[in-house]
Amino acid sequence: MEKYIINPRFADYEDLVRQLLPGRFDSAGQLIYDSRNKVRDIETAMGHIIVKKFRRPPLHQRIDYTLRRPSKARRAYRYGVRLDELGLSTPTPIACVETYRHGLFTDGYVVTLPCYDPDLRILRREPDSHPDLINALMTFMVNLHQHGFMHGDTNLSNFLYRPDDSSPTHYRITTIDINRSVWIEHPTQQQCLANLMRQTHIRPLLASLVERYAQLRGWDADECVKTVMHLLNQFEKRKRLLNRLKLK
Repeated sequence: MEKYIINPRFADYEDLVRQLLPGRFDSAGQLIYDSRNKVRDIETAMGHIIVKKFRRPPLHQRIDYTLRRPSKARRAYRYGVRLDELGLSTPTPIACVETYRHGLFTDGYVVTLPCYDPDLRILRREPDSHPDLINALMTFMVNLHQHGFMHGDTNLSNFLYRPDDSSPTHYRITTIDINRSVWIEHPTQQQCLANLMRQTHIRPLLASLVERYAQLRGWDADECVKTVMHLLNQFEKRKRLLNRLKLK
């Protein structure tokens, strides 16, 4: 059994999505990402679309997605629609497709319009060369947080950019991979800073990012940087401990 959720803005795509998913995913278009999840760029009569197939979850999560909470695909679709409505850039959602076997959730797909902009890992390679990009990214993060959106993975690879003279920052920032995010009404300063902590482990770059964010919020920049560095140190310490336990 399949469940289809079609964005009303893209009702004309419904037949295309139904014909394509789930049966033709593995042979359609070009595979552009293949790790835990798979992403395909597919040329259709309606233009290019991007289809992300999430890795099939273990049994306990399949039960959870069937009975209790939305799947990753459904969350990615819902969050994308909401961000789109708020004017916060993310690839525009077209549809969500879920498959079920014997009444149990099996696989999830999310379909979006494409976005071919490069990601902000350029800041890792040239951290001192792009203060304008740092400002644009942090302005975008402030907007996300002020709307209560806490991105589930703020790694720089999940933020895309392109020049845009119509923007006050002269760049358009777009976020991807949003399914692990949460909405928090009126997030605290601590919650906002914690959400920035994993943007990069390169400490001088992270300090520059947090400093600009704090300036935009009117917060004490030195204290904010100190807080985020402490959070990062604690995170890395826990990760090292877990890795040592796994090796035993």
